[in-house]
Amino acid sequence: MSYELSFGRMLAYDAGQPGITLNVALKLSGESVPCEAKIDTGSFFCVFARTIGEQLGLDIEGGVHQFIGTVTGTFVIYLHEVNLSVAGFELDALVGFAADASFGRNVLGRRGFLEQVVLGLNDYEGKLYLSRYDEE
Repeated sequence: MSYELSFGRMLAYDAGQPGITLNVALKLSGESVPCEAKIDTGSFFCVFARTIGEQLGLDIEGGVHQFIGTVTGTFVIYLHEVNLSVAGFELDALVGFAADASFGRNVLGRRGFLEQVVLGLNDYEGKLYLSRYDEE
């Protein structure tokens, strides 16, 4: 049995680098902050560095407080609704901003990103295929 999917975008990435990194922009109230984020299928939330939220003008601690557990420990994020721009797709997303100013990773997780896209991956060739879920 075979299955067929079609995708609106194909993005090339360097398969020799750790993780799959995409260019992203977070937008809110006319502000736009570009950054890079790694796709993380194991992360429930999209999580970004605190400085990105501050550049958007957010009161970080004014968001919904959430503990995030990992294999190495826990950390705190605050959830906020923003617009997430990835590969030309504009997505309304609930994302977390780290409470700790030293947190420097940005990840695209299931809630906010993966739940809104259909993703195909050919890691051998360094190709990521994306479509909006609601455009199938």
